[in-house]
Amino acid sequence: MVERSDEQLLRAFAAGEDAALAELAARHEAGMLGVARGLLGGNDALAREVVQEAWVRVIRGAGRFRADAAARTWLYRIVVTRCADARGREARAHRPRAGENGRDGIPPADRVRLAEALAGLSPEHRETVVLCYARGMTQADAAAVLGIPLGTVKSRLHTAMGRLRTALDEEDGGRS
Repeated sequence: MVERSDEQLLRAFAAGEDAALAELAARHEAGMLGVARGLLGGNDALAREVVQEAWVRVIRGAGRFRADAAARTWLYRIVVTRCADARGREARAHRPRAGENGRDGIPPADRVRLAEALAGLSPEHRETVVLCYARGMTQADAAAVLGIPLGTVKSRLHTAMGRLRTALDEEDGGRS
């Protein structure tokens, strides 16, 4: 059997094939959750809520998907937008953010330092870093997901990495 593209799966789901959505979710849910966690400071519960909201948007909008961009780009753009909304809700509620229990081998103290440094970035810089470094997207893919020019992604990454370096160096007392 030939594997269907994401775009074909979206069209099949829109035409009533529920199994197509399950296949799409199997391909992308983990990545979408990773992006949400990264953009939400490691708050797993909120990230799961955001991804659930994103799937509701996908279900409601599958019939309107026009393949102007790749389906993967569309899915991630929905997650990024939902994360921005969630950050706004979080800021209004003044709730503390929970730390992520990582399985990536980063020592907890370093994880906290990095999370704090990332939290100090603007939302635009943080989402660019998360997409390119934490999720491994190319700069072009990140530009498509964020709906911004490639040059803007490059500029944001350059600025963000400089700010992260400065923040982490200051925390180390200048000892690198």
